[in-house]
Amino acid sequence: MLNNKDISILIVDDSDITRETLRVILRSEDYNLVGEATDGDVAHEMAIKLKPNIILLDVVMPKVSGLEALKSIKLVMPDVFILMVTANKDQETVTEAVHAGISGYIVKPFNAKKVLDAVAQVATKIRQQRQNPH
Repeated sequence: MLNNKDISILIVDDSDITRETLRVILRSEDYNLVGEATDGDVAHEMAIKLKPNIILLDVVMPKVSGLEALKSIKLVMPDVFILMVTANKDQETVTEAVHAGISGYIVKPFNAKKVLDAVAQVATKIRQQRQNPH
């Protein structure tokens, strides 16, 4: 099994159940969970402080939405990989998220395989960048 402790992840979702589910799934593959946030404001602060490799980011949250957080985080951390985790898959939201720089989309309801496949794809890109810095 690949050691995933070198990949740090921040989970951002206002749902306790979703965060817990993601935590269990990601820990099952030994990813390094560096933090959790429940809204976009806190996500932005934690991203800057913790500098995760990957952020799993919900779209619909109180205060600051995931799309707003995505844009503000990408401004200060353009190289971070962000996977949107959401039940909202309307074309406008997807298009806006893609233009803002997401690395992938995980649609709720999700299962462990969907989450782990999406994270593994991004983890592979991160490791390739580490081996071949531009």
